Amino acid sequence: MKRTLTLLILIVLSVSPLFSVDFTAEYVDGFLDIKDGSEWYEVYIGDILPADAVVKLDTDSYAELSFGNETIKLSRQGIYELSKLVDSKKEVAGAGTTSLFSGKFKTLHREDTTKTQSTVGGVRAAEAETVSIEWMSSETAELIADGRDALEAGEFNDAYDFFTEAYDFSADSYEESEALYFLGLTSAVQGDYSDALMNLDMAEVEEDAEYYTDFYLLKGQLLVESYAYEEAFEFLDDYDSTAGKRTPAKLQEIYFLLAVAANNSGETVTARSAITKLIAIDPNSEIAKAAREYKNKL
Repeated sequence: MKRTLTLLILIVLSVSPLFSVDFTAEYVDGFLDIKDGSEWYEVYIGDILPADAVVKLDTDSYAELSFGNETIKLSRQGIYELSKLVDSKKEVAGAGTTSLFSGKFKTLHREDTTKTQSTVGGVRAAEAETVSIEWMSSETAELIADGRDALEAGEFNDAYDFFTEAYDFSADSYEESEALYFLGLTSAVQGDYSDALMNLDMAEVEEDAEYYTDFYLLKGQLLVESYAYEEAFEFLDDYDSTAGKRTPAKLQEIYFLLAVAANNSGETVTARSAITKLIAIDPNSEIAKAAREYKNKL
């Protein structure tokens, strides 16, 4: 009798949804639908989605789905098979990219905090990096400097307000893009991919901008982490690698993100090429070792 009861319990547990990778809709901004047969039904916050669910994210929408201790963030319009997203997440993590890129954008604002790219008396900071902030005539430059200080101190709301004001006072598209980049960075640091990408999408960053490479790293990572692989591939493939020669380590990161985006977009040849370029920069670096492992699985 005891043995029969034990077997019954094991059978129940084996088919219990508690032991499947069900998803919970933690956050939805806009519209997310789940497919049921040939019909689509709207998903609301708190809804439970089966492990094999197919969902559709609408235009200008954003969603976060949790499974266990993990979270899947969807930022771009499209149809997604949740089981494939989980497999993709495991594949990328297994390649060692998680430890290399996780939280990378959170450190971008700590680099080069003494400079600003805003116009200084008609001369861009790329051409006048030794100019002290006290001598900057642009109000945008001062607001961005204040915002960067607040961001460094972890005062995110104040930082966001400074960058918003900097955007409002911007004299041209160059300054606007700088403010938008830092707005995107501030939101990304707080995990708000939706607002981060909204600001980054509006930025038109020129190749001579101090933060050009960081912009590509930030937006590229957000797109990859929210499974917008094809868009990430097109975006990162457009990066001017000559700009990365000033910061070889960051160029390696660009290539790794490109490889991941390309591979998940069916562009295996491009993925392999990107990894080959990455390794050539510094064969003994940590990221080169991870890249070799990833390449062996392509």
